Amino acid sequence: MAKRGKFLTGALIGGTAAAVVALLLAPKSGKEMRDDLAKKADDWLDLASDYTDDFVTKTNEMGSIVKDRASDLGGQASDLAANVKDKVSDSADEMDDITSDTLEDLKRQSSDLSDRFRKAANEAKDVAEEASDDIIIDAKESKEEAAETVSEGAEALADKAKEMNQTDFSEVKEELKEEVEKNNPE
Repeated sequence: MAKRGKFLTGALIGGTAAAVVALLLAPKSGKEMRDDLAKKADDWLDLASDYTDDFVTKTNEMGSIVKDRASDLGGQASDLAANVKDKVSDSADEMDDITSDTLEDLKRQSSDLSDRFRKAANEAKDVAEEASDDIIIDAKESKEEAAETVSEGAEALADKAKEMNQTDFSEVKEELKEEVEKNNPE
């Protein structure tokens, strides 16, 4: 809102200054100039009044929205505080009702759960070790297969290179030369 207010103020001042300069430099009689100045002043006052009315309306709307939100939040905070108070009171009552037998049951169940977690952790460790061993074996086998494939490829490449060294390229060279001369008669 502050930027808009500054802009409007600047626009009003700048527009007024421009209108005054234009009227003062225009070749008109004094009466015509006064009438024009009065008319422009009325126009600018109407415009300023319109902006002021818009500003007041928007401010009232925002105030109403803020009041509604504050009222809603206040109600929610009161409800939350009442709920928390009730739950704390209920929890305190329940804690008073717990007997030593219930505490012993909880300790026993906690011990049972702890044993189960240890057993599950050991089983998970065993599975992980087995999976790790399998991965290592698979990696070794893949390495061996890759080495074999590379070796076979190298042998095939060496054979192809030997074959190409024995080929006589003079015939191919002559054929290419004839084709080039045929396509380029110059």
